[in-house]
Amino acid sequence: MATANDPTGPFTDSGKPLVAQLPEGVKGGQQIDADVFADPQTGKNYLYWGNGYMAVAELNDDMISLKPGTTKILTPYAHYNEGTYVFYRNGTYYFMWSENDTRSPNYSVHYGTSKSPLGPIEIPQQNTVIAKNAAKGVYGTGHNSVIQIPGTDEWYIVYHRFNYPKGITMGDAAGYNREVCIDKMEFDDKGLIKQVTPTHEGIKPVHVKK
Repeated sequence: MATANDPTGPFTDSGKPLVAQLPEGVKGGQQIDADVFADPQTGKNYLYWGNGYMAVAELNDDMISLKPGTTKILTPYAHYNEGTYVFYRNGTYYFMWSENDTRSPNYSVHYGTSKSPLGPIEIPQQNTVIAKNAAKGVYGTGHNSVIQIPGTDEWYIVYHRFNYPKGITMGDAAGYNREVCIDKMEFDDKGLIKQVTPTHEGIKPVHVKK
């Protein structure tokens, strides 16, 4: 962790990790891919993290320490790997994550929903958000975040994938030769996420009113 009095810094390293050990009861994995979620319903802030497992804990008001006794394991199922991202829409909490490995062409984003930021997580029958498109030479689409245009129901997914067009020829090294991309994300009338088709074009500029 690092803190500053301004978003542009300078930042000061805390000198110690926020999460240094596996949560109680977890046998393997890594303490990576932290995501902070500010719950608009309660005002509480949560930290999600984990590789091989999904953990959550409530953050203290200082935003740099975990509230004792609040750590909980939320791993939705065995396919979960890493990269948790949480957002809230129309009364539903959406949990997104990556499956497979960042070096795999099949690295992809999936999701589940809940009525609470602490789960349990329900898995839709079709829960793929974005995956490879071999016909377009798009591979390794994973580890995402989401942007909502303020005051609208307009959403975008930001993710990384193999560098195009040479990434797929690099073997495991493709997982470290990435490009960051953005595509539009939409929902159906039941609030389910429609699977996103990854594009080379991305999106057109979005103008936000001040």
